[in-house]
Amino acid sequence: MTPPEASVSAVPPEAGQGEGRFTIIGLAGWYFAVPLERSAGSMEAVTLTRAPMAPEAVLGLTHLQGRILTVLDLRHLLGLGRGGPPRRFFLVNDEDEQVGLVVDSVEDIVLVSPLNLDSIQVELPPGVRANASGFFRWRGHPVVNLSVERLLK
Repeated sequence: MTPPEASVSAVPPEAGQGEGRFTIIGLAGWYFAVPLERSAGSMEAVTLTRAPMAPEAVLGLTHLQGRILTVLDLRHLLGLGRGGPPRRFFLVNDEDEQVGLVVDSVEDIVLVSPLNLDSIQVELPPGVRANASGFFRWRGHPVVNLSVERLLK
């Protein structure tokens, strides 16, 4: 992993929401950022136990360090269509529990000052826009900040 300072385009602090640390994840050709305080790590995908009558976004349950982990299909939550079999779970803290989100990759941890979402020059799918709270550029790519609160409600 490269140091955060080496991998982020400079963004003036007055341009956005204030400086913060974010974990960058990759999914379906997009890059998303989750606040570091909500990030709880990642793991290779494991076999899941189906949860009868659960919402479509719930792929299943697994056991992690003595706790039940609910795994959600992030593509479905963001309206990005169906993907292949899960390869990686990104763990996020949701109040009193951790939730796994299926992602393609976990890329980097960065220190940035996100810009307001209104200034992004990329058309966002409706599900992405509904769960976004800002964006920044990383290695020449736009990275959309995800609002974990909105995403998991």
